[in-house]
Amino acid sequence: MSQEGLTLVETLLAVVILFFLSLTIIPLTFNMKQQIAIQKVQTHAAEAAFIGAMKYKRYGQTSGMQQIDDVQFQWHYDGRQVCVHYDLNNKNEELCV
Repeated sequence: MSQEGLTLVETLLAVVILFFLSLTIIPLTFNMKQQIAIQKVQTHAAEAAFIGAMKYKRYGQTSGMQQIDDVQFQWHYDGRQVCVHYDLNNKNEELCV
């Protein structure tokens, strides 16, 4: 006796499996996107510190501001290191190199 199609139990099992897969994958991808965005801003802060170091070396400028992707990076050189201040998720962050 041959059957055509899926039974109700097989269909429900497939739906339950897809439901649990989506419950785990959606939050995982959301967290990954947030981490990538944070790393992107931190990379831009390092770039602003590099630009600040170059401006200090070439022009003697000890502070300045750099805007990258609608984020304001304020840098200053204190004689030992270049520090960059910026807002990340409404929190003030600092990167010193």
